[in-house]
Amino acid sequence: MTPDEEPQSAEPPGLAPAAPEPPPGHGPSRTDAEPDIPELLDAIGADRRGSLSFVYAPRGNINSGAIHGGQRVHNGSENEGKGPGEGRVREGLIPESEVQAAAFGFTRPNWFGEALKELKEGPLFLVGRPGSGRRTAALNLLRERCEEGAQLRVLDSVTELDRWRPTDPSARGYLMDGLFPSRPLGPGVLGHMRSLLKQAKAHMVITLPDDAALLRRLEQELHVRPIRCVPPPPAMVFGSYFEEMVPDQRERERLLSALSRSHELSDLLVPELVPAEVVELVTAITAADGDPDALGDLGGRLSYRAEQEVPELMRNLRGDPDALAFLLAASVYEGLDHRLVRDEATRLLKLSEGRLTEELPPTDSSGAEMGGRPNPDFVFRRSLTDLLHSIRAVRQDHAISTEGTYAHSVQRVVFVRHRQAEAVLRHVWREYGQLSDLLVEWLREVERSTELTRPVGQFMGRAARWGGGRRALRHIQALAESDRTTSRLIAANALGIAAEDPVLVAEVRYRLQRWSLAAGVHLRTTVAYTCGAGFGLARPDLALGLLHDLLLGVRSRPGATGQDDDGKVLLAVRVAILSLFQAGNEAKVFARLVEWMNAERLDVEQVLLLFSQLLQSPGWFMRGLADATPEAGAAVEFVRRALNTESSFDATCAALLRWADWAQWDETQFRAVENLFAELARSMQFGEFRLFVEMDEAGADGWPGLNTARASLSRWRAGERGEAA
Repeated sequence: MTPDEEPQSAEPPGLAPAAPEPPPGHGPSRTDAEPDIPELLDAIGADRRGSLSFVYAPRGNINSGAIHGGQRVHNGSENEGKGPGEGRVREGLIPESEVQAAAFGFTRPNWFGEALKELKEGPLFLVGRPGSGRRTAALNLLRERCEEGAQLRVLDSVTELDRWRPTDPSARGYLMDGLFPSRPLGPGVLGHMRSLLKQAKAHMVITLPDDAALLRRLEQELHVRPIRCVPPPPAMVFGSYFEEMVPDQRERERLLSALSRSHELSDLLVPELVPAEVVELVTAITAADGDPDALGDLGGRLSYRAEQEVPELMRNLRGDPDALAFLLAASVYEGLDHRLVRDEATRLLKLSEGRLTEELPPTDSSGAEMGGRPNPDFVFRRSLTDLLHSIRAVRQDHAISTEGTYAHSVQRVVFVRHRQAEAVLRHVWREYGQLSDLLVEWLREVERSTELTRPVGQFMGRAARWGGGRRALRHIQALAESDRTTSRLIAANALGIAAEDPVLVAEVRYRLQRWSLAAGVHLRTTVAYTCGAGFGLARPDLALGLLHDLLLGVRSRPGATGQDDDGKVLLAVRVAILSLFQAGNEAKVFARLVEWMNAERLDVEQVLLLFSQLLQSPGWFMRGLADATPEAGAAVEFVRRALNTESSFDATCAALLRWADWAQWDETQFRAVENLFAELARSMQFGEFRLFVEMDEAGADGWPGLNTARASLSRWRAGERGEAA
């Protein structure tokens, strides 16, 4: 299976740290201050892979103690691999890492050979229920048919196949994530697609839900027989994945020895397990490292029974408003510190105004309250141990969290049953309609903190998929229209989660395109943040198009009254551009900036400010400048124009000075900065002159470009250059 990962790298020097969190007890304001760029990038789950990291320790002695075993340096969040930040690409090039992850431990089901034959003749329709491993199987089919290492691309479900053409000649495989219901595929379009794929020597897999009406229509109208994705028996999946994770047989036997008689492997591998749940079992056994105590009650921890137990759990808690509030809070914020979870549960209980209490208090004839209602202000109402026991959760041991501006100790609340949180929220959202408004009212007032807003955004996005219908995105739009930046950041994350549904994605696209032209600043900033969050990272071309529309809208709204609003939109656009750039779309983002620079309708100064922001992530620029790639010339010209424009000079100059400071320790970066300054020195205008003066004053021996700057200044002072005057 392909796990969702969230790789993060260290922030580059020169970026300001995230703003400190407000002290406990300070409630959120309706109009909170605009966060800075690093905090906004974290809030929307931006991928920071493009950042440049290094270790600078002159004459330092690193790791001087005695070492036993292997060594590894790992920079990243403690929640790495748990969040949606990187997600699966849903439109564009599929990373090789995702293909390799799908191949890891993959067990070929019985129908795999037949599917390979079908794939050779034309588009293969692969049908399966959620959790059956459709996408994993599709990637492996394309990998085998197109040969290992071939480029694979993915198409969104709203792609109009009657207009689609293979535009990338290097792509050999295409994965389409569902068919949009309102645009059914006709026989003529299917035949045309087959001819296009044959000409391009490519193959395509279209994954579909296990919907009887859809399958019947495909068979009757297109005369195709979709392949049903039936996962292999759990025992086969277990054996294959376990051998891949632990190649040594003796080591596998040692790990399995931790299973007690009450945890016979045959009892755990029940027929209803899907591959993802088998992987969960393998991971638990491997993580225990042969220790029966660490393995614990393995049968009670697995997720496949969580949904079946939720109704009984809710029945047991109906008369317990404290436990109900705590259950809902833990379901939204599972994995966070128990103090945060309990604070949010308390806020929900107070906000409910009795709506979580099963019995109303008795009153006398005059309406005076006679008692019988628990006091909401009683501080010893329930102990944490009692609350955890009542909702079947535990408090983990102390751990050190490094998120934020300083390290702190946490004890996380987690459910005993894996994925119980999602099962609870899905159940109450579907079964108790009046509760949804209360949950939305509670969560949209959440305090501004990345560790709180991310899970809220995930829940809001999933809730849109659970509800469906024409009002599926109503609660997200309310967040997008909020005057709180925090609410809009939640909406940006929620839209990315909601767009994973092949039906909702069209409505999400429509709303974003409409909001990008809105008069109000709130909707426009939400669009920008969404372009930099999961939705935009999976669809970079669409995101860049929306950001272009936002920039046009800023320029078309002159006047003093809108300057502050336009500043908020421009900040959000800069955050989105930097997020897309750092996520691996450097060439695509830079090419769009070049187009925008040459477009008459856009403000050149705004484009130059966007470019100067990208210089904070110099890895891609440095590689191009060092190797003199075709993009290097355009980058030099951009730098030159940014230096000679007053509004972008300071940011550009500061970034280039940091480049020179960093590059003295790396040969490739040293060569890149030397090449850049040599090009800038060829035509020393006023901006280059100011840069060289700053370089001369701030530079230290060993900086690349320093000699070039000083030589250029000496020639200018001797009268050989007059352009900078």
